Amino acid sequence: MMRSFTTSPDVQLRFTDKEHFFHDLAQLLRSGIPLQRALEHIGTGRDRAAGASRSLAPLVSNGMSSAFASVGFASLDVEILAAGEQSGRMETACTRLSEYYGQLAACRRRILKTSAYPVFMFHLATLLLLIPAAITSGGVSGYFRHLALILGGVYALVGLGFLTVCLARWAVRTNPAAERAICLIPVVGGFFSLGALSRFCLVLSLGIRSADGVMASIQRAGRASLSAGLEAASLGLVTTIRQGSRFAEAVRQSKAFPPDLERGLEVAEASGRLDEETSRWAGIYQERFFSRIDALGVWIPRILFIIVMLLIGVALVLSVKQSYSQVFQLLEAE
Repeated sequence: MMRSFTTSPDVQLRFTDKEHFFHDLAQLLRSGIPLQRALEHIGTGRDRAAGASRSLAPLVSNGMSSAFASVGFASLDVEILAAGEQSGRMETACTRLSEYYGQLAACRRRILKTSAYPVFMFHLATLLLLIPAAITSGGVSGYFRHLALILGGVYALVGLGFLTVCLARWAVRTNPAAERAICLIPVVGGFFSLGALSRFCLVLSLGIRSADGVMASIQRAGRASLSAGLEAASLGLVTTIRQGSRFAEAVRQSKAFPPDLERGLEVAEASGRLDEETSRWAGIYQERFFSRIDALGVWIPRILFIIVMLLIGVALVLSVKQSYSQVFQLLEAE
C-alpha cells in the first residue's frame, strides 16, 4: 500500500534550494554531525532551506521520514532518505538528491534561457503587427481587443498544455493501464519511463542492504518511482520472492523492466554486487532522462520560433489583404 504523506504549504523549496540543502546536509552528516544538529546548523541561515531546516530540526527525533514529509518534502525525497537511513548511508542519499535537483535546476535554466528570445519575439510581433489593423478598424479599443484575443488564446493553449502534462503525470502515478498507454507515445513515453526507472534503481541501490530488508527496499523503490506500473511490479516482486524465487528471476518473470536491466541484475546477483549494479543503472537511466530534458530544451525554442514566424506570416497576409480591400473600396467609392 502506498504510504500517505501530509505536506505543509509553508515550506516551498525550489530545485536550487533543494540542491544546496541536501548538499549542505550531506557535508555535515559526512563529518559525523548527527542529523538534528546538522539541521540546526543549516537553520541558522536566512534562505528557504534554512526555514525548512528550522521546521525539521525539532521533528526528526520522532521519525525522520514523517518529519520530512510533514514539512512538505516530496515523496521521492522521503523514500530516498528513508532508504539511506535504513542502510546507514544518509550522506550518500543526500548527495544523490543534491545531484538530482542540481541537474533539474540546470535543465530548467537552460530551457528558460533558450525560450526567452522566441517568447519575446512573439509578444513583440503581436504588439507591432496589430497596429495597422487597429488604425484602420477600431483605434485603441480595437487594438487592445485584438491583442487580448490573440494573447488570451495563446495563453489558454499554454495552460491547456500544462494541464495535460499534470494529468499525464497523475495518470502515470495512479493507473497502470493509463501509464502503459502514455508510454506508447513517442518521446513522451520514454520521458516518463526513464524517470521512473532511474528513481526505482536509485532507491533500490541505497536500500538493498538496509536494516529493514530487501522486501521493504523493493516496495520503497516502487513508491519512489512515481510509477503505478513499477509500484505494482514491486509488490509482485515481493510476492514472487517470498514464494522462493531469486530477485533477478522475479524481475524477469514480472516483465515490467527492460531486458538490459534484467540481464544486468542477473549478473549482479550472481556476483554479489546487486547494490553496485542497481546504482550503475540508476546513473544510466538518469543520464538518459536528463538527455531527454536537454533535447526538450533544444526543441522548445525552435518550435516557438516556428510558431512566431507562422504568426507573423499570417498577420502580414491578413494586413495586406485588409489594405487591398480598403483600397478597392476607395476606388469603387470614387
